[in-house]
Amino acid sequence: MMGCVDENLPAPTTALGAPIGLGRTAEVFAYGTDAIVKLLRPGFPDRLGVSEARVAALVADAGVAAPRFMGTTLIEGRYGLLYERLTGPSMLDFVARRPWQIDRWARGFAELHAAMHDANGTGLPNQKAELRRMIERVGARLSDGVRQAALTRLDGLPDGDAICHGDMHPGNVLVTERGAVVIDWMTASCGSPAGDVARTLFLLRHSGVPPYLPRVQRSLIELARRRFCSVYLRHYRRLRALDQLEVDAWRLPARLAEEIDEERAGVLALAERELDLPPPVA
Repeated sequence: MMGCVDENLPAPTTALGAPIGLGRTAEVFAYGTDAIVKLLRPGFPDRLGVSEARVAALVADAGVAAPRFMGTTLIEGRYGLLYERLTGPSMLDFVARRPWQIDRWARGFAELHAAMHDANGTGLPNQKAELRRMIERVGARLSDGVRQAALTRLDGLPDGDAICHGDMHPGNVLVTERGAVVIDWMTASCGSPAGDVARTLFLLRHSGVPPYLPRVQRSLIELARRRFCSVYLRHYRRLRALDQLEVDAWRLPARLAEEIDEERAGVLALAERELDLPPPVA
């Protein structure tokens, strides 16, 4: 799968037009009528694309709700990954436009996450190794106490064999004609569902709210977040067993995996407060 291209797609062309998506390492272009191609930006090594292709193929084979992976290609010397083209708003868009349906979307989100964790992630990067790499990469911005506490706690956490997304939030769920599909699997790993839930709870509860919004609007967003988290967690527990002590034990390393500079100060403050709490696992 990883090295082949669907024969029904058009031949690679230099006339891809303007990108329809931009990222730090890649640009996304329409590719025919039913596909997109994600091309690495010039200067980034092919190994990044090879790694993503391996993850995409493993996730596709596991049968979880992910975009169909269609192989790899080279266009003008740039490594590219081919995916089905999905259209539809994100789950976050639906929640924002229809807040009275927040419980429905939170339950659907929990079902997607629980089904993902029922799938075996063997072959994907190791969850704990990836978190260690992220924590060490931001090491210069962490105090020695926070960094060492996070790594020590991480070392003591149990491994797992489930597919974990690592960046699971409603903005990464598209509502398409074929149903809800989870996108952006760059941080996918094989590991503990409790760790993945801890990461999601952090993203749901603590991602930044634009400071320019009126206070009333910010307050409504906070209320909606709390409601979404509560319904999501309650419904997830109906679908899969979940040890809250284990989720709590993952909080510190899960928080420090955040690499958005604009939110770094808030993340570090949360991490410092976490050190003042007793260890959550007896």
